[in-house]
Amino acid sequence: MSKQQVVTCKECGKRRVKALTTNPITGKQRRSTIKICQDCHSKTIDYKFFSSSFGQWLRRAFQRQCTNSIPSDTNELRALLHLWKFYRQACGFKSDGQEVTKTYDYHLCHIDPIKGEGELVGKLTYSNLMIAPAKLNREHSNLPFPFTSKQSVLKGENITDSNFKDICRERYDLPLLAAEFCLIPQKKGGALTEFTSSGVNISTTLSKELKRLGYPVTQTIANHPPQTIERLANGVYDTFFKVGGTLALKELAQHGTQCDNSMIEYDFTLPHERVKMAKETRKQLEKEIAAF
Repeated sequence: MSKQQVVTCKECGKRRVKALTTNPITGKQRRSTIKICQDCHSKTIDYKFFSSSFGQWLRRAFQRQCTNSIPSDTNELRALLHLWKFYRQACGFKSDGQEVTKTYDYHLCHIDPIKGEGELVGKLTYSNLMIAPAKLNREHSNLPFPFTSKQSVLKGENITDSNFKDICRERYDLPLLAAEFCLIPQKKGGALTEFTSSGVNISTTLSKELKRLGYPVTQTIANHPPQTIERLANGVYDTFFKVGGTLALKELAQHGTQCDNSMIEYDFTLPHERVKMAKETRKQLEKEIAAF
């Protein structure tokens, strides 16, 4: 175990022993790399999660839900975080230095709607959400899904700013998720730079989403003019929400073209694993260079 080291804590200003930290992925312990005591470190340990883009989105999303309709444990929240990242990648973003806009206007849509019949609430979970055009989401609003998907629950306790963090701390391993997904605090202020990310077109997003939800998809809508592709894909989405996935799949097959499976599969590699692989690749390259 690391040696005790007395420092002036940067948070409380008191002379205390430097905090002992635990890597949430490996379980290894070491003294903190910053001058902070154990008490203050414990208070800020989930700061990266709550102040990240996902943490801010989750706070807003939870306030439309209830305690019964949010992810029940860390695994369910991890799945939701994966889906949120896929959603962001599908949207794509562009900045002109003044404002940021989406390349594609998608929403994370509830399949069973948030406001169901009576006291039912549609769950905010991986299996009850679909990346779909925002326009369709607004049109369908609280339209009931045509089949019993068992994705709605009875209304529970409301979630507000005052209980949001406590509920999350009780249910989820926040430091682990922050480490796995390399979550970082949102930057405040500063000049906006110009950038563009391409996003994912509606045809590919449709096929990827149906496949993710368990349907045997092998096609995408292609070989048509762009406006026709958009119209046909919107039609399949509309069928899914109004009639169900089976008929939506048949409609996709009528207009679709066989595609490579890799085009319509999501990559679930965790960001921290990507970083690790990149480091290992760099080390191997350095060894090969040194061998010459």
